[in-house]
Amino acid sequence: MSGIEEALRKEVAALPDGLRQHVERVVDEAERLASLHGVDGAKARLAALGHDLVRAVPRDELLRMARELGLNASDVEEAEPVLLHGPIAARLMRERFGVDDPEVLAAVEAHTTGRPGMSSLAKIMYVADKTEPVGLKYFPAWSEVRDLAENDLDPAVLKGLDLSIGEAVRRGWLLHPDTIAARNELLRAKQS
Repeated sequence: MSGIEEALRKEVAALPDGLRQHVERVVDEAERLASLHGVDGAKARLAALGHDLVRAVPRDELLRMARELGLNASDVEEAEPVLLHGPIAARLMRERFGVDDPEVLAAVEAHTTGRPGMSSLAKIMYVADKTEPVGLKYFPAWSEVRDLAENDLDPAVLKGLDLSIGEAVRRGWLLHPDTIAARNELLRAKQS
C-alpha cells in the first residue's frame, strides 16, 4: 500500500460510521468495475477512498473551504454547497495527500454531478458511488445502472444522470449544469 493510500485510509477511518462504511463499499464497487472495464484498480481505489472526504462537512464550512482553496462556486453550488464536496475533496487530495494524477482528481471532482468528457475512471466513480450494495437498498431504481455498467459504462452513466435529473425535478432541486452537459454529450454520442 502506498503512503498516499495509507494516509487516505486513516482519513476515511475518522469519518462518521455510516459515511466510512459507504466509502469502503464504494472502494469495493469501484475496484470491481475497474476490473471489468480494464481500468487501473489502484487509481479506482484512490479515487474511491477520497471521493467523500468532506461529505459530512456542514454547508457553510464547505463554502468557506471552497473559497480558501480557490474554487469558484457556481450559483447552483452556492445554493447547494453539498455539490462542492467532490471538487473540495479533489483539491485536498492534491494539496494535503500528494495525489497528482489528473484522472483520479477529475474522477473525484465529478463523482456527484458528472460532467462532459469523463474518463472511464470518472464514469466508474459516478456509478460506484450510487450503486454500492447498501445504497441500492434505498434507491432500487439504480439497480438498472449497476446492471448496465457490467457491460458498458456510457449507458449506465446516462441512465444514472436521467435518474438524478428526475429526482431533482421531483424534489424541486436545482440542476447542476455539468449534469445536463454530461447527459447531452452522452446522448449525442449515442445518436451518432
